[in-house]
Amino acid sequence: MSNNETPINSTNLIETELEYFKQRLIKERKDGKEKIEELEKSIKELESNMNDTVSSSAHHQGNIGSVEEQRETKYTLIEKQKDKLEKIKVALDRIETGNYGVCIVTGDPIQKERLEAMPYAVHSIDAMKGNLGMESEKSLQVKDVKN
Repeated sequence: MSNNETPINSTNLIETELEYFKQRLIKERKDGKEKIEELEKSIKELESNMNDTVSSSAHHQGNIGSVEEQRETKYTLIEKQKDKLEKIKVALDRIETGNYGVCIVTGDPIQKERLEAMPYAVHSIDAMKGNLGMESEKSLQVKDVKN
């Protein structure tokens, strides 16, 4: 599809499949929100412990560095969960508009196996691998504009 817009009601999935994926997405959204809450709680505990360690006269720079590294890792995991939640929101919206399971690049159906593995996928395997025909390649090229 040259304009990268997927037509409404273009899904090839039947109603029961759409409901199945909708429920999976809702569960993944719930799990993602819970994971973020757990990570945020864990960060608060780390920061509390770090403040206790810093105020202690027997602290060690290496311990403080380890805590900082753990904290940064948790913040990174939170960001990844937030990105996933945004993708889930898009997938749920696509179910509502009738274009869930349709590749946003090629307009072809996304393989059900791929949707099983990642129900918020918006690209077919061919689009992800770059196995597109010449027509699709033309629509994805960046136009060089000189000032």
